[in-house]
Amino acid sequence: MNKKSLFYLILIIVVAILFRLWHLDKPEGIWNDEYLTWKIANARFPREFFEALRSNCHAPLHYLYLKVWMMIFHDSDKFLRLSSVIPGVLGVITMYFVSLEYKNKEGVSTALTAAVLCAISSFLIYYSQEIRIYSLLFFITTLMLLFALKIFNNPSKKNFALYSLMCVLLILTHTIGFVFVLFSTAALMVFAVPKKKTGTFVFFSIVGVILLALPFIPFITSVLIKGGYFSQWWAPFNFSRIFFTLTDIFSPVLCDTFHVYNTFADAFYKDNIVNLGFFVFALIPTVIGILCFINGALNPKRMQGYLLSVILCTVFVVLMAAMAGKIVFVTKYLIELVPLVVLMTADGFVSFKSKGFKIAIATIFIVLNIFYFAVSEMSAVRLIREEGQRLPVVALSNLDLKKNDKIIFLYYAKEWYYKYVDFDNPDNEPYSEALGVTKYNYSSQFNGHYMWGKELHQKGKDEYRPIFASNENRKFDRMLNKNSFAPLKKGDKLFLVDLTSVSFFPKSIVQQIASNDDIYRTTPLLYLAMSYAKNFILEKAHRELEYVGHYNTGAWRIYVFKKA
Repeated sequence: MNKKSLFYLILIIVVAILFRLWHLDKPEGIWNDEYLTWKIANARFPREFFEALRSNCHAPLHYLYLKVWMMIFHDSDKFLRLSSVIPGVLGVITMYFVSLEYKNKEGVSTALTAAVLCAISSFLIYYSQEIRIYSLLFFITTLMLLFALKIFNNPSKKNFALYSLMCVLLILTHTIGFVFVLFSTAALMVFAVPKKKTGTFVFFSIVGVILLALPFIPFITSVLIKGGYFSQWWAPFNFSRIFFTLTDIFSPVLCDTFHVYNTFADAFYKDNIVNLGFFVFALIPTVIGILCFINGALNPKRMQGYLLSVILCTVFVVLMAAMAGKIVFVTKYLIELVPLVVLMTADGFVSFKSKGFKIAIATIFIVLNIFYFAVSEMSAVRLIREEGQRLPVVALSNLDLKKNDKIIFLYYAKEWYYKYVDFDNPDNEPYSEALGVTKYNYSSQFNGHYMWGKELHQKGKDEYRPIFASNENRKFDRMLNKNSFAPLKKGDKLFLVDLTSVSFFPKSIVQQIASNDDIYRTTPLLYLAMSYAKNFILEKAHRELEYVGHYNTGAWRIYVFKKA
């Protein structure tokens, strides 16, 4: 590496670090998935930790990494997010060397281009600030890709072994990562390994992966056969997600990551308004990215065949699984493909013959990405986690919460707020005594019969349809009286903390859906259950208490009632 290339690489790394540190501390706090990650990593090692892992759908490596991180650093939100910044930046650096390997150590321009694409990628920046598996997963994938390409150039036992190790680490990070590993390994056998080396490859790679992953096979198998984890009870499949995946990868507008629009058509034109911003900041960078990717795909190389086959096969399998309702087709579940896409895009850009054309599209692409990132309130670092659990805690503290008041939490249990509330403080008694109608216990609170996992997703729609269609629910009513309504004395308040993103159906719509076979079959059960719970509690509160008002913050709405 010459001094000029080293200077550019250091500059890119500095940009990557600064972009990922900007707005790192989120005032809204951690949200659902981040809380689960922190809770598991925070569990006492080893028994409670591995028990928590068994109850979760994700592989264990990131939780182990985060546990070690918290042993060394503080577990404040800022430091927890910093645990994702580090692998995010390391992934940018690794992509430089991946590109050099792809171009046989002669493609410095391709390497710098790939590093730039990763450094300014809003998608990668977003997950470099998220307390989740995806930043670490991106870094591991770049290492796996690096050793896969090294096998092309030098099919040695060392490269076979290191590739196998990265495959195992990837599987132990992402539960469905085995799909990517399977196609990557198969493609290497087809495109990279000479016939005389096939036996060596099989032994050191395939057998190596199996042996290293053997202790975790029972865990992975148990996760895959539990229908509750992958059943789309909260997000039905939509073909628009395919297009939003492209805008997420190439543009600064994170539609699929943050669910900005319901359909791709809505992104262009909704309520008689043309969305010029989406056209400029999402579509133009995406078209440039796709154009470069296609040009890279046209280069006749064995490595290019490997990359293309892995991308197409992985997308096809995930797409089929999403259409069958087994997983949700979202960009983050395809993050293993991002290094491959970036590599081909960078190679395609450098391969254009016209220098003027390259300068033009590079300028447009970089300016649009960085301008949106720096200015827009919807940029990757400013996107509010609207389900952040600090938001309702701050709101309740500003709503004059008293010791004898009652709180009903919808969707999340009361324990989910103890990162921001001292439950041992007597003044916080309303939190410790709060009632939670959550996604985990609503089945027992609606009718006394607890259902979860595979049973709920297979039978829940039939079990709760009569309840959704009915105006009466004596079991639910008795439970609400006992825990929240009856203990109230004159002047005491009742606070209903509602997560509006999962409880948006009014009572009449819930009943209409329950009466229509086709609509009911395709409507996520979670939305129906949480909407029903909210509507039932509000109707009861309006009958028996005095309505004071409500307060909105993020995706939360807090309804306030008072005992007259």
